[in-house]
Amino acid sequence: MYENITNYIKAVKSQITIKRLILICGCVLLLIGACQLIDGYFTARGNYQRAIDKLERTQRELDTIRRLNQELKLVIERGSDLNRQASDRIERIEDYQRRTEQGIGRAQNYQRETGARVSESIGINNRAGELIGNSLRIIERVESGNKE
Repeated sequence: MYENITNYIKAVKSQITIKRLILICGCVLLLIGACQLIDGYFTARGNYQRAIDKLERTQRELDTIRRLNQELKLVIERGSDLNRQASDRIERIEDYQRRTEQGIGRAQNYQRETGARVSESIGINNRAGELIGNSLRIIERVESGNKE
């Protein structure tokens, strides 16, 4: 058996020539180069696919951000409208309050004037009462003087 193996190795050695060795090395190098090209292709394809996925994800996020920005603009516009309405209402309330204060001031002035007039009328009535009393006394003295 050992002889068979050695005979086989010798037969293989005799078949290997420089030309065949160079051809085998060239084929091996060509096979290695092809494998590297294929590996580079698959790597580039994977990188390309990851880049496309990342781009699509970024595009979806940008669309979401645009939608959120539009919603935010609508909210800001609505807030501005509500602020304007609140400002208008505050101005109306302040105007109403001013008019109410003016009305209260006028009512107080009227009340003071009425109080002064009532006091004056009471004074006049008291004076008229005194004058009537004096007139009665005068009339009584005149009548008593006429009776005597």
